[in-house]
Amino acid sequence: LVMRKRILKVLEAASVAVVMTCMIRQAVVFVELEQQEMKNAKSATNKPLDVIMHDEEQGNNSTIKLLETDIIYGRDWWEKPTVIEEYKLIFFTIPKVGCTEWKRIFRKMMGMNPWIPEMGRKGDELIQNPRTNNLTTLSDYSLADAEMMMKDPEWTKAIFVREPKERLLSAFLDKFVQEDSYFREKCCNHHLSEDELKHCNDKVGMTDIRYFLERTQNCQDYHWGLQSETLDEKWWPYINFVGYMHSLSEDARKLLKSLTSVNDGITAWEKVGKTGWG
Repeated sequence: LVMRKRILKVLEAASVAVVMTCMIRQAVVFVELEQQEMKNAKSATNKPLDVIMHDEEQGNNSTIKLLETDIIYGRDWWEKPTVIEEYKLIFFTIPKVGCTEWKRIFRKMMGMNPWIPEMGRKGDELIQNPRTNNLTTLSDYSLADAEMMMKDPEWTKAIFVREPKERLLSAFLDKFVQEDSYFREKCCNHHLSEDELKHCNDKVGMTDIRYFLERTQNCQDYHWGLQSETLDEKWWPYINFVGYMHSLSEDARKLLKSLTSVNDGITAWEKVGKTGWG
């Protein structure tokens, strides 16, 4: 109840015009992605709606090449897609769309303890960090092997997305209000004038969503950036599973039930999903 009141207070204090200007680009991306999934679902006869396989007849995929500079391969090491060979899964995590919890379930799928001993934010950082979470990423493979996996219809290329306004609010509360040191380091920096820097530091930690929206227009970060920028445009057609944060429980169950171990033929749901993340 306290958090709900806090959120309402934040939203009421925001300028509607500023909010709409900042949100509209992400809203369009979300709607287009959702419409495209429905279009693919209707055309994917004899295939379940939750696992929409890429139709190779749509074009010659031999012209699509994976490059070292592609987002999915060469992006910031912290946000590289996770690969689990046993289940032929490539999963594209998006910050503020449950990525920490997904990486915990991936550790469990690989036979590891989903919980790294350190608790709190330190533990979350270790789960996210590929140098400490022991998860395999796409760039751990050669360009040829990674490209083959991306194009192979037997591999599931999955992503979960979130309603843009809800995701942006989550980023605001987490990275601006609560973990204010993150925003200070990222956006209150030497790129600002002395007066702007003081103003930025004064605002961070407060429930001033107007300033957050204005400042993030020129201070980009994965936590509030466009979800569409998680992948290069040429690789979006190869995504064959799209889940949604608002139906996370149902969509996660569908995904895990669709993933079968190449070792013993048991689904990820039977092995780890139905017993929970812990």
